[in-house]
Amino acid sequence: MNNDRQKILTDYISYLYTTSRTYDTIGKYIKYVTDFLESAEEVNRRGYLAYKRENANIGARYPLMSEAICDLLFHLKIGYNRREKKIKTLERLDTISEKNRKLLNDFIVWLTDSNDYSSHTVDIYHTSLKQYFEYANDISMENCKRFIRTLEEKSLSPQTIRLRITALEKFSKWLKKPIELKRPKMKRKLDVNNVPTEEEYNRLLDFLKTKSNKDYYFFIKVLGTTGARLSEFQQFTWEDIAAGEVTLRGKGNKYRRFFFQKQLRQEAMAYMKEAGKTGLLAVGKFGPLTQRGFSQHLKAWGKHCGIDSRKMHAHAFRHFFAKMFLKKNKDVIQLADLLGHGSVDTTRIYLQKSYDEQKRDFNRNVTW
Repeated sequence: MNNDRQKILTDYISYLYTTSRTYDTIGKYIKYVTDFLESAEEVNRRGYLAYKRENANIGARYPLMSEAICDLLFHLKIGYNRREKKIKTLERLDTISEKNRKLLNDFIVWLTDSNDYSSHTVDIYHTSLKQYFEYANDISMENCKRFIRTLEEKSLSPQTIRLRITALEKFSKWLKKPIELKRPKMKRKLDVNNVPTEEEYNRLLDFLKTKSNKDYYFFIKVLGTTGARLSEFQQFTWEDIAAGEVTLRGKGNKYRRFFFQKQLRQEAMAYMKEAGKTGLLAVGKFGPLTQRGFSQHLKAWGKHCGIDSRKMHAHAFRHFFAKMFLKKNKDVIQLADLLGHGSVDTTRIYLQKSYDEQKRDFNRNVTW
């Protein structure tokens, strides 16, 4: 690839990260665009059409190839602002065929036996595919697009439609006929007023330090300095903290690395030696800590410390970590990696400010 095309690719990648596309989609766009820039004779409409003919077999299986290259050309303002083809909805079938019932059953068995998915996720996949087979008899790109259009006509939320698409893509890969579908955009919302402040966080830690069981202090300290989800936090061990990092399987069956703060490591190692702590961190009086049990503890601690109960849930400390990180470092992309987000768009919600912060900044800056 010559220097001019390398610059085009670099500029295009920078542009991609400003869009709301997921990391997975961005990665595929970069791959398809890189292949195009390395092979095409011309970077224009004519060059794209020639490249498309030469790679028709890839384009037929992976529609994102054409979509990515057209997006590049549109970004370069040399084409390709394609008109959206009107997609028809599907008519509901009388019944699901026996063949598809068996396929669905075999897929759910495979999900349960061969993958570490929660029962909730398996249920979503089953519901999504059952609904699809109520409208279509086979998996194809055309049927999938028409099914998504049918859901839109029924005014289903973008979040629900995205779940249906995820199930269809997973099922199509299992069939060894992979299909990629465009997801509807969904605005992320976060009530930043329901995130603990730094003062409240420190007040809670000071209180938990006074308790005879100092495990609770480390529970909050770990949540507040890692941004872990509760399901991930429940996998941490004392040895992980002492080691300074650990790689675990988290949401969406994806692996991610967690780092532990230097001060936290030192405190934990001293406590491990003093109290003989080993194994799982999140253990209560009656065994591994449950979501309900931890929630009850948090509400009680918050009440004692005068902290609004709406801020006292495990996920609030994930939000707290994100807000504190951006306060010190404005790198949203790095924060997305640390939080295990699939899209930078998800992480941008943490740039929002609370009512008190907005009012303070307004009074500080509007002085004319």
